[in-house]
Amino acid sequence: MNCREARQHWNLYHDSEGDAELHFRISEHLAVCLECAEWFRLQSRFEGLLSEKLAATKSESAVWHAALAAAGLGKPTPRPRRLWMAGVTATAMAALLLLLWLNLFRPVPSGLDLAEVSANWHEWLQSGETPLEFTSNSDQEVESYLKGRVPFPVRCPPRKDAGFAVRGAGVSDVEGRPAAYLNGMVGNVPVSILVIPRDSLSAFPVQHAALRQHGIMHAPAGAYAMVLREFDQNVIVVVGRTDPGSLERVVNAYGSYPDHD
Repeated sequence: MNCREARQHWNLYHDSEGDAELHFRISEHLAVCLECAEWFRLQSRFEGLLSEKLAATKSESAVWHAALAAAGLGKPTPRPRRLWMAGVTATAMAALLLLLWLNLFRPVPSGLDLAEVSANWHEWLQSGETPLEFTSNSDQEVESYLKGRVPFPVRCPPRKDAGFAVRGAGVSDVEGRPAAYLNGMVGNVPVSILVIPRDSLSAFPVQHAALRQHGIMHAPAGAYAMVLREFDQNVIVVVGRTDPGSLERVVNAYGSYPDHD
């Protein structure tokens, strides 16, 4: 299933309608396409906000006044009150929908936050929403798996003596560009590592500027600690609910072992 097909069936997926095979194919696509996963999340958020506004009581008339003002509506000409109210309500609803849509779906490719993308990806992995493509406790097997499946150079993953016990890996894309990910444990805490080619960093202006200046940065996102680093031809993001010092040891261990080619 491609992006167009997945988004075309969004309503069926969101409303738990349609056949099981369709849901399975969409879920499979969302597991490997970060752009569509984010698009589905925003669509669901829009639906939720819209439902809240539709359920608003008359005491929330300020919302409608703001929507009318944003739509540039002047004082209406006299007409039967019922028809006038119907017209105002319809126009206000249209204006409100437009405001919500513009707020949620303004273009984002050049302004995405790599920390937020990585945190979302880690949550999907931990919840099982995105299953691991390849499961193995061997860093050598994981390294070989990734090297055969991404079109950019990847280096050896961090290992147990750096505090990272790998559980598996997979490939996906970020902003339409290839990406690799690893999942494992730091102590008793699940940790994920996202690896992207260095030239993909330009899609994330905040991290691009900071890493160009410092080479490594801490970027907490919600409940997660996060450390980002440039290494060779890669950008590495390590995320988990643990202390940043442990994550920094992991990110510094990426690529520090000899290859096994």
